[in-house]
Amino acid sequence: MKLLVFKVMNELFGIESQYIYRIIDDSKVTPVCLTPECHEGLLYHRGEVFDVINLASFFGYPKKENIVNERIIILKWINKKMAIVPDDIAGMIWMEDNSEDKADYNYDGHVVRLLNPDDIWKKLTGLSHGSNKI
Repeated sequence: MKLLVFKVMNELFGIESQYIYRIIDDSKVTPVCLTPECHEGLLYHRGEVFDVINLASFFGYPKKENIVNERIIILKWINKKMAIVPDDIAGMIWMEDNSEDKADYNYDGHVVRLLNPDDIWKKLTGLSHGSNKI
C-alpha cells in the first residue's frame, strides 16, 4: 500500500494514498468560534468546504505558532472530507500490506503510525465544543 508520510512533533504518521485528495499550501483558513482546540477553522477550496484539523493539537501537543509555508493535506473518502495540518510532509512510501490490522509499520528504521481518517473523524465528533474565539 502507498502511504503519505508526515511528521507531527517528531513522530511519523502515514495515511493511505486512497484518502489523499490534494496537498495545498498558503491557503486561508477561516476560524470558527466554539470549536475544539484542534479545529483550526474552515477551508474553501475549489468549491468545497473542509474542516481543518491541527494534528499536533489533536494528539494533545501544543500548537506551533507562526508556521512558515504550512501545508494542508486534504482528505476525501466515502461521504466525508476534512483537511489536516501536519508539522511537515516527509513523502510517499510503499509498504507491504500483510492484510493485518497493523497500526505501526517499520520503515527504514523508523516507526510510522498508520492513521485512518474514519478514526480521526470519530474522535472529532466525540470532542466537546471548545472555547476557541475569533
